Amino acid sequence: MIRYVLAVILAIALLAISIPAIDKGATMNSERQVDASLAEIDDEATSLIENEETTPDGHPDPQRVVEVTLPRSTLTSEGVDHFELVPHENGSYTHARYVLEDGTTREEVISEKIVWNDPDGTEPTELGGTGDQRLALVLLEDENGEATIVSRHV
Repeated sequence: MIRYVLAVILAIALLAISIPAIDKGATMNSERQVDASLAEIDDEATSLIENEETTPDGHPDPQRVVEVTLPRSTLTSEGVDHFELVPHENGSYTHARYVLEDGTTREEVISEKIVWNDPDGTEPTELGGTGDQRLALVLLEDENGEATIVSRHV
């Protein structure tokens, strides 16, 4: 009888010790997934600016489609609460920020300016929900005739 009680107490103690490690692992797994999506956005935005030119009216605009993975909350991953790409007002880069459901906040810099839906605007790109989401990065001219990357949901 004492063996069973000791086995149960030992199992509970091991479980209590492992829960913080599981939570940390879930956070790290989510960070890895979202960081990989941000790296792909950065690579595709840079590729657009360096390898493409804006097109005249009536022609298809150069674009890249990126799949952004926003994990949902499970035992092995922490859910994403907020994801945004904020274009810097005076610069040629974008400030990427996401917040996980446990409160972890990460910030990255994307080397190209990305605006939401309007080449003359300064609206941030915000993604909500979880799962795989497709984002089109389209190369358009702004009012000054300069190439600008515009993001849109696909």
